[in-house]
Amino acid sequence: MKKKRILAIDDDPTALSALRQILTQKGYDVVTAPDGESGLGLLGGEEPIDLALLDVTLPGMSGYDVCRQIRQDPRVGDIPVIFLTARGLVMDMSEGEAAGSDLYLIKPVLATKLVNMVGMFLSTDAPLARKRAGRR
Repeated sequence: MKKKRILAIDDDPTALSALRQILTQKGYDVVTAPDGESGLGLLGGEEPIDLALLDVTLPGMSGYDVCRQIRQDPRVGDIPVIFLTARGLVMDMSEGEAAGSDLYLIKPVLATKLVNMVGMFLSTDAPLARKRAGRR
């Protein structure tokens, strides 16, 4: 069975390194990007992305803008999108929901919680798994 592929977009190299380490240890294939533009470029690649983790505060376009673009792209618009950010005001969470996110987590997040949430979206028998016809 092919590993699930996760795209993590964050301008903090330490955060990206930690995400890669935590999720790789749990059997996921993790690709990273330091900004929204390069992250969106990875979405259209030959290897499909199964889930995106986004920070809100990114250089160039915001994570909200990245999420909106993901939702408008018919190739990847159905993937789960999880915000993983330090911005925890109610208005921030509301904007994340309006942009189309599936979950909004406020940093710091325990590694076990992150892994559990990702698993709930990516496991084929999990309650939060999306039914993705024609993919895989």
